[in-house]
Amino acid sequence: MKKIFTLLFCIGLFGQNFNTTNFDIDSNFNIIQNQITAEYTKRVINYAGNRYYFKKPQNALIFLFDGEKPINVQTNYNLLEQTFDIDAENSKTLKLLSNKVSRVSFAEKNFISLKGKFYELITENENFLLLADTFLELYEPSYTAGIQEKPEPTYRRNNSLLLYVDNKMKKIERRKKFLLSMFSKNMSKEINSYMKKNKISPGDNEDLSNLFLKFFDHLKF
Repeated sequence: MKKIFTLLFCIGLFGQNFNTTNFDIDSNFNIIQNQITAEYTKRVINYAGNRYYFKKPQNALIFLFDGEKPINVQTNYNLLEQTFDIDAENSKTLKLLSNKVSRVSFAEKNFISLKGKFYELITENENFLLLADTFLELYEPSYTAGIQEKPEPTYRRNNSLLLYVDNKMKKIERRKKFLLSMFSKNMSKEINSYMKKNKISPGDNEDLSNLFLKFFDHLKF
């Protein structure tokens, strides 16, 4: 679990260094532009909503895999391309490279890079990580054929919850039956009783974290 301990260390470092009133972004831009980002062109899509996680770019600390000092930057998570975008000169867009950046820490949100992709960090401890994958998915609005004109496909925001243990990742369905199936069968009665007694809600991330922590030794992974 070396990676998890590294992440816990980053949190402490983040708390000591994060200061939204003292971000010297320009001094880091050469490093950002030349070493940890790549220029790209955003896709043009049929979507009137916000394609980003936040309403506007936020101050963040960027932690690198090579252990260099954290870098201050303003960025926002692009839900469609699933990249952290940085606005550059001449209307160019840069994306953070997930093989260079280990962590992106905002004032109240944290994202980490695993297996070449960024995930929102919900919970971390020495046993597991609870992650969220938020993205825009393509869908076709419903309509009545012969009465309504077929609408153009568009996008909607979606979110997946994942459990990461020993370099393995599993998608979690927010259903009680599914949650029970994640544990040894002989523990079903005890876990079911625990969920009732503690009013564990499949839709509550903190409740799920407590459930996995309580019965971690009985997880089937």
